[in-house]
Amino acid sequence: MAYNVSWLRFLKYYCNVKVLMGLVPLVLITNAFLYILLFAKPRTVVISLDDIPNHLVSVPNFLKNVNTSNVKYCDIMYRDISGLLKVPTEGVTDAELESINQKYDVKPGGVWKPKSCVSMHKVAIIIPYRDRVSNLRDFLVYMHPFLQHQMLDYRIVIVEQDEGRAFNRAKLFNVGFKESEKLDNFHCYIFHDVDLIPQNLNNVYGCTDLPRHMSANVDKFDYKVPYDSILGGAVAILKEQFIQFNGFSNTFFGWGGEDDDFYNRVTKDGGRICRFAPDVSQYVMLSHDPQKPSADRYYFLWTGKDRYNTDGLNSLTYTVLKSEMLPLYTRILVHL
Repeated sequence: MAYNVSWLRFLKYYCNVKVLMGLVPLVLITNAFLYILLFAKPRTVVISLDDIPNHLVSVPNFLKNVNTSNVKYCDIMYRDISGLLKVPTEGVTDAELESINQKYDVKPGGVWKPKSCVSMHKVAIIIPYRDRVSNLRDFLVYMHPFLQHQMLDYRIVIVEQDEGRAFNRAKLFNVGFKESEKLDNFHCYIFHDVDLIPQNLNNVYGCTDLPRHMSANVDKFDYKVPYDSILGGAVAILKEQFIQFNGFSNTFFGWGGEDDDFYNRVTKDGGRICRFAPDVSQYVMLSHDPQKPSADRYYFLWTGKDRYNTDGLNSLTYTVLKSEMLPLYTRILVHL
């Protein structure tokens, strides 16, 4: 009888412990959910169309560069939607390409600024590039009129990687930043894929107070944000913020991972990003061959937090093979 009682006590004790251990994950999950619900700040701020002007950041001390007694400043908001530009659906002809710089008065290097007013936004658009001729032609023919409708002071910089190593999109962004700093004093940088075309002229190609995910709603994804922490495609960020985050990682050779790593850099100390409203931040993705994902992208993404301060602008190495001011863009050919 004592033997049976002993076993009964053991089973009762075992079951109680098992139940308690089973409750531990539930308690942890519940506490984490309550913390997120009650205390954690959302990492993404969505800006409505009417609120966009309140978040745009103009050139610091821009008033010092002009005679303020008789100056007109540009209004970059474009509210007449009847004038939306046509997204390219067919290949651009040579005649169309050659006519852009004359028709729109684009200066060598892909430079333009308004003559009738003073723009408060001085922007460098950085495009990483290799073997996307058709996409580049479509991009240039569409984007110059688009940017000029917004009355921006801008330069388009194409950073082309030579053959050899796998394509490194993030490192080319860092190179574009460093080389653009030698060309002019930009306060705003836009890091942009060559296959994305904005559809709404109120998607201002200037910088906001928070780093901005511009291409949030792409036709390929049914104009839905694939996941909340996505920060790829097209990103606008102030110069001082980009320096603060040490730019992009230089380690991601091949497709994938570098944009998520950049999101982690931006938000690691409680930082946030912003997006314009879904109907404003719509993009069309131009047709192109898909790239094979990098096999080690998850490893570098997982270990990225250990390299934020040592892997980026402060560890960037590259060789400029050629730099030229072409009619519609600045071309910088580099070896990584």
